[in-house]
Amino acid sequence: MMLTGNCIETIKMISDRKDNIMKGRRKRIGLFVAYPELTHVRRTIEGIMAQCEKYDYDLCVFASNVHFTFPHLNYLRGEANIFELANLDELDGVILDSVTMVGDKDSQIQKRLLDRLEKYPDLPKYALELPSEGVELVESNSDEVLREECRHVIEVHGRKKICVLTGTKGNEIAEKRLNVLLDEIRKHGLEVLPEHIIYGDFYYYSGDQLAKDIATGKVAKPDAVVCASDCMAMGLVDRLVKLGIKVPEDIVVVGFDASDEGAINVTTVASYEPAEKEMGAEAVNRIRAKIEPGAEIIPFERDMHTHFHAGASCGCHVDPVYSMRRFRDYLYISSYNPADEDNEHATGIGAFMEGYVMEGFTASATSEECIMNIYSYADLLKPYKNFYLCLKEDWKDMDNETYDGYPEKMLVYAANSQVGDESFYGQKDAKLFDTSRMLPKLDEEAEKASVYYFSPVHFDGILLGFAVLQRDFTQPVINVVFRSWIRYINNALEMTRTKERLEAFSIRDMMTGLYNRRGMYEKFRQMLASAKEGDSLFVAVADMDGLKYVNDTFGHAEGDFGIKAVSSTLVSVARPGEICVRSGGDEFFLIGIGKYSEKEEAGRAIAFTEALSKTSEEAGKEYNISASIGCVIFEDCRQISLDNALSEADERMYRYKVKNRRHRMV
Repeated sequence: MMLTGNCIETIKMISDRKDNIMKGRRKRIGLFVAYPELTHVRRTIEGIMAQCEKYDYDLCVFASNVHFTFPHLNYLRGEANIFELANLDELDGVILDSVTMVGDKDSQIQKRLLDRLEKYPDLPKYALELPSEGVELVESNSDEVLREECRHVIEVHGRKKICVLTGTKGNEIAEKRLNVLLDEIRKHGLEVLPEHIIYGDFYYYSGDQLAKDIATGKVAKPDAVVCASDCMAMGLVDRLVKLGIKVPEDIVVVGFDASDEGAINVTTVASYEPAEKEMGAEAVNRIRAKIEPGAEIIPFERDMHTHFHAGASCGCHVDPVYSMRRFRDYLYISSYNPADEDNEHATGIGAFMEGYVMEGFTASATSEECIMNIYSYADLLKPYKNFYLCLKEDWKDMDNETYDGYPEKMLVYAANSQVGDESFYGQKDAKLFDTSRMLPKLDEEAEKASVYYFSPVHFDGILLGFAVLQRDFTQPVINVVFRSWIRYINNALEMTRTKERLEAFSIRDMMTGLYNRRGMYEKFRQMLASAKEGDSLFVAVADMDGLKYVNDTFGHAEGDFGIKAVSSTLVSVARPGEICVRSGGDEFFLIGIGKYSEKEEAGRAIAFTEALSKTSEEAGKEYNISASIGCVIFEDCRQISLDNALSEADERMYRYKVKNRRHRMV
């Protein structure tokens, strides 16, 4: 039987996966998600982390920091590119948070990921709540929670005339929630009127509209509304109050999501927390059953009492501690109590903003200073174990920009450790690694497992690299602070590489890359400032022979070729610390400060002309590439001006040209 190319590729992938598993490394689960600061995602990750901690599995979270409905397509492209970083050969199981991975045109982002997963038939993979093609489904199983929502309204508050507000008609989740709510209400011997079965949009507008319809009599006034989302509940409550309908005296309102927004609403929303932690935990359990057959499956303990969060919208006693914690998460607190150890549990957005991170980043004069500032300000991400910034080798090259995928090699440019691991930053200490490893730290032995948050670093989709935050399972899930941090890094890196690009334009010759006259004077001042006692000044002036003849006879493109040939030859004979300059047209300078002897004047000239002769021979052109050169050494670098030194070298070059009869001729 003939195997197709795809079959051979799949067989190789299976073999590679088995090799990695046989290495005996810690098991590793990959979670693919968008917009991780969502309440739904935070809870799901908490459930996944709880089981990963029990089983000692590392968790790698590959997260787009925006939802797939994000309107700026290039930016979304750059965010979703983080999924391409995940090496499926290095993962033992995959979880897709399908609810967050919808919304882009034709679902192309998710399709690309699913196409990759299809090539790994033996890799355990599960989609959460919403089905994905070729991936097993783990449902939320919040039926019991939804039933509790109805029981609370009926049994605790004695309401009988109940309205049910669900999501969009035909939406799988909206229909399922509606059916469960109606079933539980009927089990209590109550019937919901047809006009009290309302389809909405899971958002504020449908709740707002229902309140208006109740106030105008379009919908008969119920004594309770059970909502399938907190957003609809908030829209309903806020509008009812404005219309003079008392909540909860006239109408009890209960939501579903237990969102932070609902907990800090003006009229706090009584709400039930979906079984999202349980759903995430179940996905890990199923993966464990496949990758470690026979191993113990430790159940995720569910406490129904923790799913309910009281609110003013139903009249139950509100837990002030819960509300205040949610409020503090959202509040911009510019000053906090540093003596309170609870403040170490997560940096709030207020403390983060008051760190003036963006100002520190934008003040960076160079890319190296920018990397240093990123390293230093990483402390604002506490608590964490390690922070890593990984960049392309050529991330500053604006002529070689890419959008999709990651290069084979990347550099760890900065590592900031809070647990005693190696810390460093900058080009000098940057560590090159195979991108297929995703992060060198993953291969190191560790006492216990961790969660690694992988986030894209890009500018409007232009790939720069990625960042990784390593946390302990007991530390909080990433939030708006981390998203803001990544945005700052994106903008700061783009700003510094643009600064350096503009600076290069101002001090460099664009054709040859050598310094121009402005760059020469700036660089020479630095050389002179760092000169040592007794250092000499070496200058050489070189002038290409016959440039006009080459231009007139063979064309300006060939003339440019000759100029570049002279330039590259001059660079090849330059010593460390010397600078090469194209002063204009066909004239070049070579300048150095250091220890020189007078004998080197002739020797350096000969070395240049011989090297250029070889360059010309290898070029194989119809014309000869040559140049005249004059070299001068001044014993004390501080006793003569650069302009005067160059004038003397220019005189020697001219005498050399006349002597060899190369004055503007080939």
